[in-house]
Amino acid sequence: MPENYASRFARLNANINPNFWTASTTYRAPHKPLVLLSVLDLLAEGTIQSNLIEFDDDLVDLFNIYWSIVDPPSQRANIAFPLWHLQSEGFWHLLPTPGYEQRVEEGRAINSLGLLQKGVFGARLDEELFEQMRNESQRELLRAVLIETYFEPALGAKLAAQGVINQQAFRYGQELLQQVKAEKTIKEKGDSAYEVPARDQGFRRVVTRIYDHRCALCGIRMRTPEGHTVVDAAHIVPWSVSRNDDPRNGLALCRLCHWTFDEGLLGVNVQYTVQASPRLRAEQNLPAHLAALDGRGMITPADTDYWPAADSLQWHLGNVFRGR
Repeated sequence: MPENYASRFARLNANINPNFWTASTTYRAPHKPLVLLSVLDLLAEGTIQSNLIEFDDDLVDLFNIYWSIVDPPSQRANIAFPLWHLQSEGFWHLLPTPGYEQRVEEGRAINSLGLLQKGVFGARLDEELFEQMRNESQRELLRAVLIETYFEPALGAKLAAQGVINQQAFRYGQELLQQVKAEKTIKEKGDSAYEVPARDQGFRRVVTRIYDHRCALCGIRMRTPEGHTVVDAAHIVPWSVSRNDDPRNGLALCRLCHWTFDEGLLGVNVQYTVQASPRLRAEQNLPAHLAALDGRGMITPADTDYWPAADSLQWHLGNVFRGR
């Protein structure tokens, strides 16, 4: 007889504490349900092809998107906790890296994403559960169980809607990448089949991935212990001007470089060299490390097909960059 995983999803071991959690999450910690919703999304989009759940950027980003909707008071989104503690459910099996087998076997908790990724390269599901999650109708049944069991109706509706956006964003991102490979320029139109949230998320996901979550100008790559990334996806020619989400019209930038680039205090020429505006050092400014970026080569994607388009860089230099 097939295992009733819907029933098991409805009985997850979760911290119940009205002092920490509100009625919106049925007074329970939402970590495990949100991880499982993220895994369902990755299976739906085909990112997960075999019974191996990798603890990678895609999983972390989806979890953080869901967490931002739940937004529990005074609680940070630390995906390391549910990725570790899901093993207590019996259907989630951690796969330790060589040398960490004893730590995993003894159950010594890992409380940061960096440590978890060092000691565990992923998780395997019960084979029967994996096959159920690959089936669209059963996958959506499991999704409904998670949403209806652990979240009040209004919040659950938002999470369900986000699941749809996640799938649209993935499809949109894939279209962006495919059209780059076809050497076509992507021009957004007002009648786009995708709504703004899906376009924004799809563009961000593609651009941050092709730059490996590293700032194209200063080179910084940082994640918090909870997995939050320092980089944004920035348009070189603003979307309001170009209607263009082509990844070659994008840069992965840290928060400071993003603001500085948008304000025209930093730019990039067609030789992919960073240029600093004279205004960067003007008056009372103390630009610190930003001034040292002048004349330095930018960080480019590993795949040259995704390097910034020369016409986009020239537009920014001519219309935004403060050359004097």
